[in-house]
Amino acid sequence: METMASARLPPMRVAVVSDIHSNLLALEAVLDDVGKVGVDEIWCLGDIVGYGPEPSACIDIIRHRCAISLAGNHDLGAIGSISIDDFNPHALAANIWTSSVISDTDKMWLGSLPTLTLVNGVTMAHGSPREPVWEYVFSSRVALENFDNFGTNWCLVGHSHTPLVIVEQKHSVLPKTLPISLEPITLHGRAIINPGSVGQPRDGDPRASYAILNLERQTLAHRRVAYDVKSVQEQMLVASLPPYLIDRLELGR
Repeated sequence: METMASARLPPMRVAVVSDIHSNLLALEAVLDDVGKVGVDEIWCLGDIVGYGPEPSACIDIIRHRCAISLAGNHDLGAIGSISIDDFNPHALAANIWTSSVISDTDKMWLGSLPTLTLVNGVTMAHGSPREPVWEYVFSSRVALENFDNFGTNWCLVGHSHTPLVIVEQKHSVLPKTLPISLEPITLHGRAIINPGSVGQPRDGDPRASYAILNLERQTLAHRRVAYDVKSVQEQMLVASLPPYLIDRLELGR
């Protein structure tokens, strides 16, 4: 489902989270860090469930704490809105398990979420503005093609579990990848921004990843937060989730 939300007065500072994947301890660690930093709103780019051991608790927190939430492919798969035949065997098994343990109320809420929206002059998509559910924005080529699919200054995406900023250059047909920094970066020009994954990072750093946007100053800060990975792995083992998903959590891969 895709929607375009009406404009409203923008918050100044926004925390952007994505790909929580039923990892409650990682989500709680991020929210604790958000509380220390201080923001006006929290936005979620989807994949609230899948992979991890506590989908219902994560749904409840995102539903109540986030001003804006999107649905990702794992969310839609868990409620039967999309086919999961193309999921890899590990994701497939976790998605079937997730669907069996979340409530009908949880499923109805996930089903009500858009996959693409426009809020306060910022485009938000789970995958990409061109294909909100499935497409990964990894390369300059894919990013370049997607700049034609949104009209705002910034587009926020998740899905790849890899923090990334790609800025459209003024005098070039190619976008440029910028380094992520804990210190705020001023973004000059249109940009596609991925905050990374809260619950299952895949950039080689197992710490939970998220971003802070300052919409007034046009800055971005990327933050990493440590959490008790071993405890989550133990919970996944008890739930009989795939060993591959359990092992990769501590590797950030």
